[in-house]
Amino acid sequence: MVNNEIVKLIQDTVDDILDSTSQNYDSDLAGYECKVNNEINYQFEKALANKSVANIVFGSATKNNDLEDKYSMSFVINIQSEAGGGEKAKKLFDDVFKLLTRTYPTLGNYNSKVFLASPVLIQPYYEIEDTFCCLYTMNGSVEFSEKIVLGSKYELSLDGTNYIEVKPRQPYCLKEATGGQDKNYSDPSKMIFTKESNVLTINLVILYEKIIKTTLTTEETNFNALFNKLLDEAYGETNQKYYLKDTTGTGNTAVVKTITNLVCVRCQKIYDEATGENVLSIQMKVGA
Repeated sequence: MVNNEIVKLIQDTVDDILDSTSQNYDSDLAGYECKVNNEINYQFEKALANKSVANIVFGSATKNNDLEDKYSMSFVINIQSEAGGGEKAKKLFDDVFKLLTRTYPTLGNYNSKVFLASPVLIQPYYEIEDTFCCLYTMNGSVEFSEKIVLGSKYELSLDGTNYIEVKPRQPYCLKEATGGQDKNYSDPSKMIFTKESNVLTINLVILYEKIIKTTLTTEETNFNALFNKLLDEAYGETNQKYYLKDTTGTGNTAVVKTITNLVCVRCQKIYDEATGENVLSIQMKVGA
């Protein structure tokens, strides 16, 4: 269903890492090559210096449940490293793991979410012809659907210009109409809700983060300023206004909603002793 598209996705990501003009270029892999094969045309090649070969083997697709037209499929990436070692192949596919896991690529006509595990060594010093290489494997899975919109991106700003991406846990935006219950004089057995206005509530649960470097870029400085201000909300009075940008879906069909003049009406700082993380539970409403 999406087998060929996944092979192309992995190959394009590999090429991006090895392309010196790409922002994802890894200079440690200069001059390196890698060919990604589908399961039906794979064969081991003679191990060569600065070249690795990968093969993707797919499982069967299953439908998740009766209510949503979404499917799941697992796959395995088998990797034959360069001759005489395996450090470069491991580094290359570690980069692939970081770039692709839990991302939302479009695969043909399907919206999808890809999950990957980092490469694991399964056989060191694998002899092939007159040399040796290393064999690695990566487990992966993909969820895909033709109709269901997958993925959402949340960005916050202190000034309405410099937006910083935050990654909240199960965030929600709630619109609640305000008004009163009035009698329906034409039918006294029923009540009518008379709408007067709306109240918009944003709820975000995020991890407190901070970039610690000797020299910070402007974007990194803005990042720290945002999270420090959010932390301040749990400890005292602030007059800060926030701006939220909520992007539903990915790609050209994504729907972007921007909410301005948000004020924090409730903030709770929680220390999670199990993980060591500092969690901020934040509730915002539109202010005057």
